[in-house]
Formats: sequence, C-alpha cells, structure tokens
Amino acid sequence: MSDTTPPESPSTAQGEKEESYSPFTSLVRFFISHKNAAHLLMLSMIIFGFLGLRELNTQFFPDIEIEVVGVTIVWPGASAEDVDINIVEPLQAQLRYLDGVDELESRARSGVASFNLNYKRGFDMSKATNDVEAAIGQITTLPKDIERPIVRQYVNYDPVGNFLLSGDFPEQALKSYAIKLRDGLLDAGVDKVDLVGIRDEEIWIEVRIDQIRRYDLTIDHIANAIRASSLDMPGGLLRAETEKQIRARGLKKTAGEVGEIEVRALPGGERVLVKDVARVTESFNSDQATGWANGKRAVQIKVFRSETSDSLDTLKILRDYGRKAETELPQGMELKVYDTLADKIAQRLGLLLRNGLGGMVLVLITLFLFLNARIAFWVALGVPISIMATLGLMWPLDRTMNMLSMFTFIMTLGIIVDDAIVVGEHSATVFKRGTTPDYAAERGALRMSKPIFAAGLTTLAAFTPILTLDNIFGDLTRPIPIVVFAVLAASLVECFFILPSHLKHALTYPEKPPTGIRKRFLEKFEEFRHGRFRQLTISAFKNRYTTLSIAIACFIVAISLFAGGRLQFRFFPAPEMERIAARIIFHAGTPREVTKQGMEAIEAALYETDKQLRDEGETLINASFSKLGSLGSSSGNHLAYIETELIASELRSVRTKEFIKKWKENFPPIAGIRFTSVEELNDGPGSSPIEIRLQGDSLDSLKLAAGEVVKDLELYPPVISPYENLFYGKQELLIEVNPNGAALGFTNQIVGQQLRNAYEGAIARRFARGDNEVTIRVLLPRDYGNPQSLEDFFLAVPGSAPIRYVPFAQVVNVSEQPGFSTIRRAGGAREVLIRAGFADNAGNPASIVTDYTQTKLPAIKEKYNVEQVVRGEQEDMKESFQQLIVGLFVGLGLIYMVLALVFSSYTKPLVIMSVIPFGMIGALVGHFVQGYEFNFLSMIALLGLSGILVNNSIILISRIDERQATGEDFEESIINGVNDRLRAVVLTSLTTVLGLAPMLFETSTQAQFLLPMVITMAWGLASSAFLVLLLVPAILGIQRDIRDYFQQRKQRSALAE
Repeated sequence: MSDTTPPESPSTAQGEKEESYSPFTSLVRFFISHKNAAHLLMLSMIIFGFLGLRELNTQFFPDIEIEVVGVTIVWPGASAEDVDINIVEPLQAQLRYLDGVDELESRARSGVASFNLNYKRGFDMSKATNDVEAAIGQITTLPKDIERPIVRQYVNYDPVGNFLLSGDFPEQALKSYAIKLRDGLLDAGVDKVDLVGIRDEEIWIEVRIDQIRRYDLTIDHIANAIRASSLDMPGGLLRAETEKQIRARGLKKTAGEVGEIEVRALPGGERVLVKDVARVTESFNSDQATGWANGKRAVQIKVFRSETSDSLDTLKILRDYGRKAETELPQGMELKVYDTLADKIAQRLGLLLRNGLGGMVLVLITLFLFLNARIAFWVALGVPISIMATLGLMWPLDRTMNMLSMFTFIMTLGIIVDDAIVVGEHSATVFKRGTTPDYAAERGALRMSKPIFAAGLTTLAAFTPILTLDNIFGDLTRPIPIVVFAVLAASLVECFFILPSHLKHALTYPEKPPTGIRKRFLEKFEEFRHGRFRQLTISAFKNRYTTLSIAIACFIVAISLFAGGRLQFRFFPAPEMERIAARIIFHAGTPREVTKQGMEAIEAALYETDKQLRDEGETLINASFSKLGSLGSSSGNHLAYIETELIASELRSVRTKEFIKKWKENFPPIAGIRFTSVEELNDGPGSSPIEIRLQGDSLDSLKLAAGEVVKDLELYPPVISPYENLFYGKQELLIEVNPNGAALGFTNQIVGQQLRNAYEGAIARRFARGDNEVTIRVLLPRDYGNPQSLEDFFLAVPGSAPIRYVPFAQVVNVSEQPGFSTIRRAGGAREVLIRAGFADNAGNPASIVTDYTQTKLPAIKEKYNVEQVVRGEQEDMKESFQQLIVGLFVGLGLIYMVLALVFSSYTKPLVIMSVIPFGMIGALVGHFVQGYEFNFLSMIALLGLSGILVNNSIILISRIDERQATGEDFEESIINGVNDRLRAVVLTSLTTVLGLAPMLFETSTQAQFLLPMVITMAWGLASSAFLVLLLVPAILGIQRDIRDYFQQRKQRSALAE
C-alpha cells in the first residue's frame, strides 16, 4: 500500500502536450541532453558569485537611509534659553511646515542653536536643502549678531574603529599629532575621520581696564580695529611690460602679529597698539570639551566609512597606518587602536561562516544517509553553486554583505536543499520504475516544477511584510527578502537546469546496495515508515478532530507563555555589549577643575574594579577615554563622560553587567556631584529599554515632572539608573535696565552686548591657520569672571564722547536663576526625555512603562501641565507593528492567490495556510526553553518558517492529488501520500534544522544577537514535520467532512422538495 502509482514511461511524458512544447520543458530537455551546457551554466554561476563576492561591501548592519537636513546657528555668549526664545522659536515656526518635513527636532544650548529636519522617504534632498536655506533667509527677526547659518544634508557614515592618542604633553602638541594622524588616514583612503577631545584654537586679547579707559577705548573699538587690519585684500593688476598682481596683505595669524595692530593714533603721532592695552596670548576655546585617558591628555580619533566602502578594508588601512605611525611618535606618546566595530563584523561573519560550514557537514551526512550516494552528492553540490549565484545576484541588488544577509543565507539553506531533494528523490523514484536515466531526470524536474515554483512564490509572499516597513527597521531587515529572492532564483536555476543533467549521469551507474550504518538506518527508517508511522498517520486521520484539538491546545499553551509572563517580548535584541559609559553631572556652576577631580576619582574606581574582578594574567579593560566639559549634546564645566571598552566577551570571565555593578559600588563619595550613571552602549538600532517623553511650555515644570518620574522609576526593582536629559547649566543673571539707566540711553540689548563682550568676548575675526579655524576674541582678563567683578564693572554710556563710564549697579537691576544647558524641542514643543536600563530576565520593560503611564504618570501630567508623547524609535516600533500587520494580510492574500491558482481550488489553500499559526508553537517553546526573549527578529524569522511550512504542505498535497488522480479513494490517497512524502518532509526539515544546529548551541556572546532568529527557525521546523505530516491530513479530512455535510444537507433538501 505504500506506493500504488502506476509506472511511468517515456510515452506518458510525450503525450503531455503542455510539458512537451512549453519553453520551460524545452529548456529542461536541452540542458539534460546537451553534453556540457549544464557544466557551463554551473561554471558561469560560480564565476558570477566570485565577482559578486569581490564587489560586495562587508559591514555590520545594512545601510540605513538618512534623509535629514541639519541647521546650525551660532550666537556667541547667549544662554540656552535666549537661544531658544530668539532663534529656535521663530525658526521652528518657519521650518516645521516646509514641503516633505516629517519631523523637526531642535536643540538650544549656550551660544548655539541646532535643528534636524527629518524628511519623508524618497524626498529630493537637494530641494530640501534649498528650501531650508530660503526659509531661513526670509526671517528678519533673528538677532543681528548671530553668525551665518550653516545648512547641510547629513551623509550616513558607519563607524569602523578608533585611535586613542594620549600622553603627558601640552594640548597644542597632542592636537598637532592628532591632526597629522587624521590627515594621514585620509590620504591612505579612509572616508571620514573625526577628532574628539581637542579644542579650537583662539587668540585671546585680554584688555586691561585701566589702559582702555586711559586711551578712551572699548572692547568693541579694539575688535573693530583688529577686524579692519586683519584682511588680505586684492589690489588689482599693474600693467607695464609685464603684468603684476597687487595684493594688500594685512592678515595677522599669530598672537605676536595681532599684538602689533594699531588701535588708536594719538595727537602727537604716537601709536597705541593692541599689546599696549591688552595681554595677547594663544589659547583654546574654554567652552569646549577636553579629552583624557588615565590622567593624561588624550584625543579620540574616530574612523568612519561611507556607504561605498568596505568595513574590513577600512579597518586594514587603520591598523596598517597605526603600526607605521607608532614608530614616528615621540617617546611618552601612546597610540592605541580600539573599539574596532569592523573586528566585530569579521568575528560575527566568521562565526556565521563556521557554523554554516558545520551545519553543511551535518546536512551532507543526512543526505548520504537517506539518498543514493551519487544523488546525495549532486544534491549537496547544488548548495554551494546556488550560494555563489546568490552572491552574484546580490551584487546588483544590495551590494552589501552584513550580519542579516549572512544569516539569511543560513536560514534559506533549507530552501536550496528542499528544491534539490524533491527533484532528486522524485527522479530516483521514477528511475526505479524501469525508465531510462534521461527520462527519470526529466520527469523528476518537470513533475516537481509546479509545486516547487508555487513554493517559491509563496516563500516570497511570506516575506512581503518586511517590504512594508518604511522606517529604520525596514532598512535593517530589507536584505532578508533580497537574499531570499536571490536564493530562490539561484536555486530554481540550479535544480531545473543543472541538477537534472547531473542526475542523469548519476542514475546511469547501477546503484550499489547500501551497507553498514546506512543499510541499518534505511532498514529501520523503512520499518518505521511502513509500521509505526503509518499507524500513527491512520490514527491521526481517523481521530482528526482530536488531532486538531491537540494542536490547538498546544498553540494555546505556547501563546499563554506570553500571557503568563514566562516569555518576554523586547522589540530589538540587546546582547551583551563591550562598551560601557559613565555619565557624571555636578551641580551647575561647578568649576571645571573640581569636575575633573571627580571624573578622575571615578576613572580610578574603574581601574580598581578591573584589578578586583580580573583573573591572574587577565585584563578586562581594553581602552578608556574621558571627556571633560560635555555630555551628549550638552556642554558645561560641570559635565563629564567616561567611555570604556572591555575586552571581547569571549576572552573574559566577567560579564558586562557584573563589571558595571562593581564599578558603581567602587564610586567614592564626591562632594558636589548631582548624578552619575553607568550603562552599556548599544552598537545598533534600538534605544534604551525604558523611554518616556514629556512635552510642555514651562522648562521648570518639565524639570520637576521629569524629576518625579525618575524617582518613581527608581522604585521598580528591575529598572536601572533612570535619568532625564534636561540638565541644569550655569546660573543665569537676569538684567533689567532701571530708570536711571534708561535716562542715560541704556537698553537691555546695549547692556547685554557690553557684558557679552566683556565676559564671553567680542569675536574680532575668524581665519584659517593651516587646518585650523582660529578665533580672535577680545575680552576682560580670565580672572575677572566672578560675581564680585560684576559689582565692580563699569558700563560705557551710549554715545558719550569722550567715553563716560558708570557703575553697573547704578543703571541695572540684577536677579539670579538657574539656567539650562540644553533645551530640546520636537514638533515645536519643549521636551524632556527620561531613560532607564532594565535588568536581564526581570520581565518586560514595556509592561512597566505601560503600568507607570496608566497609574502614576497621569497625576504628574495634571500637576505640571505636561503631556506624554510617543516619537522617535518608540514611534518607529509602533509603526513597524502596524505596517507588519498590514503586510501580513497582504502576504497571506498573495499566498492564497498563488495556492488557488496552483490547485484550482478555493478551499485547499485554506487547508495549507491553516498550518501557519501552528508553526509558532515550536518557536515560542524554543525561546522559553532556551531562556531568550521573543523580539522583532524572531518575528522576521517566523516569516521564513511560514514559507517552509507552506512549501512542505504544497509538496504533500500535490502528492495526495496525484494519487487521487490514479483512482485511489480519499482516505487511502492521504495515508499513502503522507507515507510517500515522509522522507522528503523529514529531509527538508532535518537538513534546515541541522544547518542551524551549530548556531543553536553557540555559547559565544557574538551569536546572541542572531540566536532568537535561529531558535525560531530550528525549533519551529523541528515541530513542523509533525504539523505537516499529521495535522494537514487531519484538516483535509475535516474539510471533506464539512463538504459531505453540506452535500448531504443539500440532497435532503432536494428530496424534501
């Protein structure tokens, strides 16, 4: 009863006109009959693959589109709130509604306003940049003393690695070497290099108050004199026998040259120079951050690649240049390569490759156990051939080789093997019926072409939801359907045009009877197939309602893992990181030197933690770099940041979270410190596990509301280091001209300008000196910047000649309030972001956010008149879910249409598709058993799993239909059809599972990112064999029962009439 299909013959095939005369049939026959056509095609695919492999860029993640225009406007000396009110507010109103703008974000900080205009996908960015420039040009209410706005389109660059240059050297010397390294890297072929921890050079002209009063000068006078004297001007051409260019050379580029500039000529002819009334020195911008490493000055040199460059090639340039540069550095200056993301790419791609090869070995062993050795060899050979052709197709389609595309290769290994197994097995079956090798190979390909093409189309349809994602997560996962398409195309060409020719030769030689292990295995398998499995199939079919009920019960149990909180969902995986960062905030107004001492104490605790936790001969810290004077986009003397890279997780005995915990415990008590946090730094998409955004009009209300939220979140045990990003900055002195001052002609603007010139400095000129932009700044002496000095400050009376001075306190009323270092806006509203980490295996962070926003947050919102908003990555996540749901229905619709066309039935597609939800059983149970969270990538893998489930169901039902066409009754055709396809279904599922098995048991932390996808595929397919072989027949039987019921009811109705 195992096989009652009549034997086939060549004449049978020749009588099928559709196959005999179709172009596809002719092609298949051509490649089988031609002596070397198949070999030439195979060779072409391999060469094409090598060409593609050579051209593909290696990188960590796929390229992510950035359609953003940035605007930066400098207003020297202005507070963050002044910048927010006078620049950000008027510009926001003008920029928000420009054509194509999707979201507008802005930051106002001391002296600088910055805007990011995020545009809708596909918008013309050249037009966007022009629109922004035109819109800014139309605003007439901006402060007059702002610098020219800088508008630029952002270009996406991927980090490759860093240099850390450090040493006990003067700041200027270290900067010079850093610039030399940067220029050398650019000359060597690196696309982009950034220097972090160096300050812009300035020439400071610190005026002496007694001298400027003596010579009747003001800071503005001196700045204007320098501005006028420091110019190179063209003077035209002198035409004589030979033409000569005339140029007025006046640009002064050193402190000494600037000191010789004349600021006043006295009646007696005496010249008053800058150096006569001021101290002129070379200095640095005091508001910018400085870099430090282990108590020494340091510069971080960050290397990036563009979308057209290869990460591994750029890393090689970085390392080669670093080795050369080390030999040229002065003694005591150190250069270290660290945070090489490209190394992680090589490690993880190598990990995938090793596991893929290991899986391939297991696949080969399985094929040789089940199939004729020669057939198994040619089926297995189709895998590397298809992979090479896929690489060739990816060259024009995607141009990158990244983590996700590499994993998709492994995931789709089953598709390649499935197609080849089905064709190879059917060819062997036909040959055993007494046909020729040519005919058997042809029939194997042609008979299986319909279900294989259908399976390919349904697999593509299963990945349709990914194509509906129109955000960063869409960019991240887009290589998956591209690789699937390329794999399917390559696999179809290989299994229909190359494999049949090889099978013909394989079948020409007589098959040797199996021996040894293979013989015993096949005997046991056939005994199981015709014995226990056949009985199980009969029992599952006869008790089909029980079979379906068991499957539904298993599905409910699997889903309940979510409902019961035993299985957690996190949108994006958060594997163990090797980079950690400490954020340090002192109270506003803290001197930089005090902040530096606190930063060094925390850095010392870092190295003490290393000593306490490391094993003998081990080091845990690879490199550490500290920034003094900035934190994120905020700057101020009270801010510091320490970024540390631990050695690779595989090489250390201490986990990152354990190291963080111990480091925090080692923090010494530090006076004046307001906030510290330590957290892992994520290398890819995905924000902090917990994010809450609040918007409102009042900064004070936002600050208080955010503070309460932080305190509330600290009460949740799994929440780690909550903080908000509305940092206090310098104390602000609010000035208002009193009646006395107004009578003398003072205004708030005039007073503010004189104070800004005195303490911030009047910018006399900016000029290029080598690779640096140098600012000439005229201001009061550095030691004049204390509160007492303001009481002693004198203001120049407007319009007085000679200049008359009045005490500051006589004409101005002063009050004091805390200022903010950075003020953020989104969509026009002021905003604060509260972030927090989350302990591993401690529940779902989303459930805590939901609980908090529904229980405690409403009272805070009402109390402070603020609103919660969802945007940024949270909004992307929400949109991704919505788009995936839409895409899922589209994909299911496409699958149904393909199946309806293939089977010429409206109900059989429903039978096949009904298996899809049950595929989640194995996936969810696998995540639970292995202790992994279900995430976005797990959902993507479910799409691939669905495709394979549908494919196996198509092959099974096609076989059942063939048997029914020979006259078998319904039940016999199902039982025999299932038995016929047992080997094919087991082989296809087993080869895919074994291909993934090495990765499934990979303990390396490098693999943690991809393991949820591997678990979904491996566990899902392990259970799918039973679903397809037992559940599909049961559902077919239930379908027949329903049909019979309605037919009988219809007959009874007809008889009753």
